[in-house]
Amino acid sequence: MKYFIYSETLHPTQLKERAPEATFLHRAYVPDHTLTFPRWSSQWRCGMASLTPSVGDRVWGAVFDITQEDLKILDQYGDEVPAGAFRHSTINVYPEHDEGQTPEKEMVTTHTAKPAGKFKPQDHYLDFVLAGIKHWKLPPECVDWWEDQRPRR
Repeated sequence: MKYFIYSETLHPTQLKERAPEATFLHRAYVPDHTLTFPRWSSQWRCGMASLTPSVGDRVWGAVFDITQEDLKILDQYGDEVPAGAFRHSTINVYPEHDEGQTPEKEMVTTHTAKPAGKFKPQDHYLDFVLAGIKHWKLPPECVDWWEDQRPRR
């Protein structure tokens, strides 16, 4: 199954723990969406990212081939939030492409959260996500977006 990952699971250590059979396919983005932080994580002690519709924006991540067993493991990590707080969504993604090249859209599955409020991410969470983003060599636009989420002091 093709699965789109856009936040903390991009970190290679966490990916190996949560989807041990995952195989990287390509970098991709979801058009007309942004990331919000609608769920509180007791593990991270801050808001957790989720896809949210937003015309004109896009969210970068990576598409992996995962097994049904990987999906079960990924689902187990939702235990810290109420049942049904995260759900599988089928979305269109566009693989990274050269300028002037027409992107081919494909359907993939990912987790999205039912909003429970508006929460803020913290530096330790952002650093972890950014390590994964840099590992998979996502574009500067993606790095910049995550850096802009840092708490203002």
